[in-house]
Amino acid sequence: MKLNYVFSLLAFFSLMISACDPKIEGRENDSGLWAYEKELMEKGNDIPVKEYNEAIEKALSIRMPWVYSPISIALRIAGQQMVSSEVNVASKSLSPTHLITHVAVMVEKKELQEGLIHDQYYRIELKLGGSIWQVTQIHNAWKCKEGKGPQALTSEPCK
Repeated sequence: MKLNYVFSLLAFFSLMISACDPKIEGRENDSGLWAYEKELMEKGNDIPVKEYNEAIEKALSIRMPWVYSPISIALRIAGQQMVSSEVNVASKSLSPTHLITHVAVMVEKKELQEGLIHDQYYRIELKLGGSIWQVTQIHNAWKCKEGKGPQALTSEPCK
C-alpha cells in the first residue's frame, strides 16, 4: 500500500514538472496522442462523471493512494487491465498558472485483443477542488477492427 502511495506521488510530481518546465511548453504537439484530442472531443461519447467523482470521494475517505494523482484516476477510468499490447498515457496542464489545478489526460489502448474494437481512446479532464481531484469531463472513442466498422475515430458501434 505504501508503494502505491509513493507511485501516485511520483506520477503527480512528474506531471507537475513536465507542465511547469518552460523547455517542454507546447510539448503536446510532439505526442501523436494529442493529435486525436479535438477529434475525440467532437466524435467521442461524453461519459457522465458523477459515479467517478463519488468513487474518488469514497476512496479519499479511506486514503486510497490513487486518488492523489490525476494520472492514476484516469487509468482507473480507462480500465487498468492489460488487454492490449500497448497503452499510452499523456497529460498536460490546463491551469492558467504554474500551480497545477486543472489537467487533461489522454489514454490510448492499442490493438485490443478481444472484441470488435482495435484501438480505444479516452480524454479525461480533472480539476483540483480543495484537496480532491474531481473529474469534469470524460470523452471516449475507438477505431474498429478491420472489416468490423470505421477505421477512423468513432463512437459508432463496431459490427
